Amino acid sequence: MYKQPAFDHPLLKNHTLQLKPSSLPKGMKLGKSKPASFYGFNDTCPSGTVLVHRARKQDLTKSQLFRNQFKAQANDPTANRNHFAIIQNAYGPFYGAYAKMATYKLPDLKADQTSSSTIYLFGDTHVPNNEFNAIEAGWQVSTALYDSSYPRFFTFWTSDGHEKTGCPNLNCPGFVSTTNIYGPGSFIPEFSTYGGEQKYLSILIARDSQTGNWWVTYNDQLPLGYFPKELLPKMQDHAYVIQMGGHVNSPLNVPSPPMGSGHSSNEGRNKAAYFIQVTAVGRSNELVKLDPDLIETTCDISDYYCVSDGHDTYGEDVYVFAYGGVGGFKK
Repeated sequence: MYKQPAFDHPLLKNHTLQLKPSSLPKGMKLGKSKPASFYGFNDTCPSGTVLVHRARKQDLTKSQLFRNQFKAQANDPTANRNHFAIIQNAYGPFYGAYAKMATYKLPDLKADQTSSSTIYLFGDTHVPNNEFNAIEAGWQVSTALYDSSYPRFFTFWTSDGHEKTGCPNLNCPGFVSTTNIYGPGSFIPEFSTYGGEQKYLSILIARDSQTGNWWVTYNDQLPLGYFPKELLPKMQDHAYVIQMGGHVNSPLNVPSPPMGSGHSSNEGRNKAAYFIQVTAVGRSNELVKLDPDLIETTCDISDYYCVSDGHDTYGEDVYVFAYGGVGGFKK
């Protein structure tokens, strides 16, 4: 566990490994964790180790290209064909965020394309770009990274606006994994059927009040690991912005990929992709509702991807929104 890639980072030389979060948001309890077979593995890694997907040389090259896509998006949202349909609340402080997001297989991606659905937390946005901190977790289909149409769980981070730091999953030192059952880059075993049964992936990202590390909990069952506080100087105490929704990346002159379910956000339940039970973690380590009046929706090319958040709350779902689109934009 101590020999995982994270500890190759110079800022983590004297880092103390945290094996589990010191607490969960008030009222939240972990369910029974699924066996390794549920995630498609015949067996777990040995006790005291973590699941790290073997990185080939081409995987590291792809990770660099993937980070460059984020870098282009941070500087110019249209430079490298990066598009988004998101909701955002920029009225922190926030100590974490939680949501359940419908997962989908997306078979129509072309080479070097990515379609992601994610929870994003930002540090102070009133800083130079090379001091911008961000962390995220969610699911994605990426032929740029995996050569597959199946959804995978992923994490990403940067401490300098994607200039020199950051990578997906465990492809560079950063995210600390703490379980031998499942980890970033792994297949998501269940996904939704268009017009049929919907399968949801729940993600909690929460700052640990005792250590300051930002923990990621998967499907209300499994604390997977954390983003160490040492890597995020502008998020030492809290995050300033919560962002959720879809992002796509595509090479130039290639029709952009589908997002979400691959269908319009206004098609409704069981057809559009949804985020449900959207909440934040408050100062007292409790899940709090987001004020709809403080939520902004943004779609950079609304004829192709958009957000629909004028839905009923569906009882316990609190704030919900649909997002996505067929894609097909070409530049």
